Amino acid sequence: MTKLGTLRVAGLEIGWVKALLLLSCFFLGCADLVTTNVILTLGMSELNPVMRLAQTWLGAWWLIPKLSLTLLLTWLLWRSKNVYNVALVVAFCSTPVLNNLLLIVAGTN
Repeated sequence: MTKLGTLRVAGLEIGWVKALLLLSCFFLGCADLVTTNVILTLGMSELNPVMRLAQTWLGAWWLIPKLSLTLLLTWLLWRSKNVYNVALVVAFCSTPVLNNLLLIVAGTN
């Protein structure tokens, strides 16, 4: 039986707030991937040297390590017991997406 305000995932109880934060983290990672691809098609380059190296070495397959890191981060946050720390990390994950959107707007004008 689950308590009010909790969700049962893979046999473990998780709060609704934490579940929403984890989904937000995953979708922000995917949004970072999509906006980065838009930036690359506009002729700009990746600013993160690690991802730039992955793009150089792996070509179109660079998204595999990016998605793997997103899944790893989501899993690590799932294991965290402090929802406030999870919220802080999710807020930091929104920064590259917002930056990419600003670059896209600036690059198309």
